[in-house]
Amino acid sequence: MKAFPAPVKHSLCHLAVVSALTFGCASVGYAQSQTTTLTGQPLGQALNSLSQQLGLVIIAPTRLVRDKTAAAADNQLPPLDQVRQMLQGSGLQVQQDHNGTLVIKAGQSSADTHTERQVSTAKSMDEIVVTAMKRESTLQDVPVALSVLGQQAIRDKGISDFTDLVDSLAGVSINSAFGGPENSFITIRGIGGADDYKPNGNPSVALHVDGIYQTSNAYLSMPLFDLERIEVVKGPQGTLYGRNTTAGAINAITRGATDELEGYAELEYGSYDHISGTFAVGGPLSDKLGARVAVTMRQGGGFMDGEGAGSFAGYVPEGFEGIIPPVSDPGKRDGFGDADLFAMRGTVQYAFSPVTELTLRYFMSANNGDTRQYDRVALADDKPALNAGEDSDPYRFYASEYYSHQIDVNGFNGEFSHQLPNQMNLDVLAGYQSSERKVSGNGDGTPFPRFRYDFDEELEQSSLEVRLSDPSGGEIDWMVGAFLVSDSVDFVSDWTSYAVMSQYSSPYSQRRNSSALFGNVDWYLTDDLSINAGLRYTTDQVKFRGSNIDHDPWGVSVFEDYFKSPSNFSWDKEFTDNNLSGKVSATYFVSDRLNVFASVGTAYRGGGFDGTSIFSLEETEPFDSEEVLAYEAGLRYVHEEGLNLSVDLFSYEFEELQATARLANDTNGRTNVGKAEVKGAEAALSLPVWQGDNQSFNLDAAVTYLDSEITEFHSNRVNDVQNTLGDPLPGSPRWSGNAALEYLHLLADSQVRARLEYSYHDEESNRLNAGEGNLTPSYSLLGLRLELAMNNGMTLYAYGRNILDKEYFLELNAGARLVGAPATFGAGINYSF
Repeated sequence: MKAFPAPVKHSLCHLAVVSALTFGCASVGYAQSQTTTLTGQPLGQALNSLSQQLGLVIIAPTRLVRDKTAAAADNQLPPLDQVRQMLQGSGLQVQQDHNGTLVIKAGQSSADTHTERQVSTAKSMDEIVVTAMKRESTLQDVPVALSVLGQQAIRDKGISDFTDLVDSLAGVSINSAFGGPENSFITIRGIGGADDYKPNGNPSVALHVDGIYQTSNAYLSMPLFDLERIEVVKGPQGTLYGRNTTAGAINAITRGATDELEGYAELEYGSYDHISGTFAVGGPLSDKLGARVAVTMRQGGGFMDGEGAGSFAGYVPEGFEGIIPPVSDPGKRDGFGDADLFAMRGTVQYAFSPVTELTLRYFMSANNGDTRQYDRVALADDKPALNAGEDSDPYRFYASEYYSHQIDVNGFNGEFSHQLPNQMNLDVLAGYQSSERKVSGNGDGTPFPRFRYDFDEELEQSSLEVRLSDPSGGEIDWMVGAFLVSDSVDFVSDWTSYAVMSQYSSPYSQRRNSSALFGNVDWYLTDDLSINAGLRYTTDQVKFRGSNIDHDPWGVSVFEDYFKSPSNFSWDKEFTDNNLSGKVSATYFVSDRLNVFASVGTAYRGGGFDGTSIFSLEETEPFDSEEVLAYEAGLRYVHEEGLNLSVDLFSYEFEELQATARLANDTNGRTNVGKAEVKGAEAALSLPVWQGDNQSFNLDAAVTYLDSEITEFHSNRVNDVQNTLGDPLPGSPRWSGNAALEYLHLLADSQVRARLEYSYHDEESNRLNAGEGNLTPSYSLLGLRLELAMNNGMTLYAYGRNILDKEYFLELNAGARLVGAPATFGAGINYSF
């Protein structure tokens, strides 16, 4: 059996020690909770105690419960009725979410009738439970820009991995850079478009699954399934989330065990022989132990047709016949791009006592599908030296090989929560995961192997986070914590290049250890005004070593001339860094329905080493951390009739901007290139257009406006400086947005639901120094979903995505282009029990 790496052992030992130490306190807390009388206690404290005793989440905003006292409650009643009794005389009310969460809200008028809410799918911001501030709260009370996708929205939009968030949320883009969709990165509000897609690069968007930080963009392709919700925090988040959050953070929260046995099975079939299925079941195994198992699979769906090598079949550069092998021809292949995915996750939750719980998860995925290929522009519009005879059809391509990938991920994580006798909460998160990835391709979109690559990667990470907090609803709520993460990357890139006339390799390894201390305080000056402040101190240490090898199998290599560097060299270097990030925000509730907030903060993207293949000594030099100063302001409005409105204004100032640029030896390398600014506005609206006794129309819409500019740029090429200054940042479309109109009709034993969805994405560049061949045109997409849900648990649905069959591109790289999916249609059946 393979031994765990030292950092993993440390994380697991920390979790075990904390569990052991606090378990001794757990029995004390449990005994006290059985004898403590909640009557007469401060309402926030009483609700916090009841939440722990009953083992359920009660969201009680401090602004509402502050200075209020709990009324007497009968502990023999169901939880919802107990809370109702405790709220008597407070002017507050409680509402229960679909997953059992109890949300305390301001009292509503009688106009908000139960019948009306029954037929509405709209959900108020003061009901939506989120954990963006690393504790449960309502969306209305979070002083950050936050988008939340619940279970239904995830199904409607067909989200199955992080990259599907593009066109699902305003202000979110994806860039693939060199290497295709399996080597991608996400941008939020124009930040991240200059990221490094390689496995040791530092992403601008911090990805999380169940609160566990994903250290590499390589995890973007991880499947997302059986989710409770997805939270997307927009804008720099240096205090609570730390390093690599200059664009924001995304957290996918999976579903856990439930109090009663429940589950579902779903099967779907669609265009291009797409088939997928998901099965999940969960419930109690005893009065203290619960479990959930979920599995998913995807097959087919490839919508591109390969034409083989075309005119390049058998090609050898002139003068090298008999020396360099000819270009092979794989023949034609229809329906290329098929998925081949299987994933599963198991979750167990054990309640040591009403105030102490441990959750453990194991997960794995095996992704062995086809690698989406670049198409090439038509022969008449391209350089004939690279074009195999392409026409204008972007779904038909030429290649000397049909590439596939192998991406395996597995790991486990745990979360331990315990309420101490003095109302403080202790939360511990620990995780370990590893991934093996083999990805190949030719970024030129042609069978001519100018730069053909084979990437072989092994990633490993372990992390530990400990938080101590007091959310009991007093004048000050606070949180302090510590975070440790260790990750390693072993990467080998093998290249076959007719441009270099050789085959060469670049193996390297990177080890990074990062630690942080952080604290956050909510100070409630009055019932209407609060100040939030936080600090985070982070240290990083990176070790980077590797070598470059020119195999020169044909004896005609021009490596040294092409890269202006010795062809065989090695390196062993280190980089250390530290950072202090902070944020201050103020929130003022004009009324229970309307609040405004403003904030100023800093965040940073860690420095380190170039994540691309290393072909010159200069590329082995480290670069500094990228820093951002962020200003934000916004408002949140909630109407009792179901109207939600949010508006956000933001301005970001970047220094030491990281990007790939021309180095002194005229090769491309990762370095600090200058400064940039991003300014913009964002608005989101949820509106019940019309509601009847058994029918309703609801509208959801969001739009983002971006104005980004590179204000300072350094490069060894004068033309690059001139062509880049004043340009927008990569991945920053000026306008993006989406809107959905939903109709719901309640029948005697079922309900009919129809949803029409529209999304718009303005033109954007894919990289710095972007010319005409690197600007993707704007596009609009239209989707439709029809659903019949019967009271017996059976749901039938049909959908169409890009139903107008619009031709659009995710990336343009000179003559190579990555096309989006054409019109696709499908149908499925879901049985819930």
